[in-house]
Amino acid sequence: MPVATVAAQRAARPPLRRLRLPVPLLLLLPALALFLVFFVLPLGVLLLNSFHDYSRLTGIVPIFTLKNYDRILWDAFHLEIVLRTLRLAFLTSGVTLIIGYPIALYLTAASARQRAWIILFILSPLLVSVIVRTFGWLIILGPNGLVHSVFSVLGLEAGVLLHSEGAVIAGLANVLLPFLVLAVATSLQAIDPAVPRAAASLGAGPWRVFRLVVFPLSLPGVIAGLLIVFSLASSSFVTPALLGGADYKVMSTMIYQQALILQNWPFAAAFAVVLVLVVFLILFVQTRLIEGGRYRVVFH
Repeated sequence: MPVATVAAQRAARPPLRRLRLPVPLLLLLPALALFLVFFVLPLGVLLLNSFHDYSRLTGIVPIFTLKNYDRILWDAFHLEIVLRTLRLAFLTSGVTLIIGYPIALYLTAASARQRAWIILFILSPLLVSVIVRTFGWLIILGPNGLVHSVFSVLGLEAGVLLHSEGAVIAGLANVLLPFLVLAVATSLQAIDPAVPRAAASLGAGPWRVFRLVVFPLSLPGVIAGLLIVFSLASSSFVTPALLGGADYKVMSTMIYQQALILQNWPFAAAFAVVLVLVVFLILFVQTRLIEGGRYRVVFH
């Protein structure tokens, strides 16, 4: 074949296009790989093990069964543990909202110097280990602790404070309060100051401005903060184990007992899957609330 003909055929061929990945995708690849290896893959193994049976003689029995989920959802003892975990998470979220929202509201009106000191005070517990803080609550709520001594001086009966649900809620609220305060404060600072002033100029009082303008506009931060608190409270282990005592069982302590003490990995995996599904369900509801625009500023 003549050289000119070969050159003409090569020129007629379309040029090979090199595969070019978008720059954002290239930047996300390391994080995506870590997410798949250290989260999705272990979660898949956990889900697979939850459908296996368990024998004290042979360990995990690789047969498909719904026995573990049947025990969790239909056995009164295990169902009570699930409901107790949800109640604890909701109560902790409510307590942190009641305590944290006024603090976040004050941050928006405080001076720069005051705001710095308040934020330092709010974030200071995060610099201490959760175990140390929980042991601090053991000293405060113990039989001869600070609260008992104060009640004794006043001539009052303190009652049983330690190893109760109230003690667990107090410990979790202390640990998780900074997350809600920062989320709500960020949402409040994003509100245009002209909007509350416009409502006040139209005759609305301070309480009405807060109820109909400020609070609805801060709901994205409230929902985000409550989601963080709920997720961390429902999966907390150290605080319920130390402040709740041996008789106060939640899903995290149950997973620990089944996995590391009784070596029943399938049943512990089923409990873990149920816990993850509950958290994702709350996340889904929160996303739907935000996208659906369920919170609106209403003027009357």
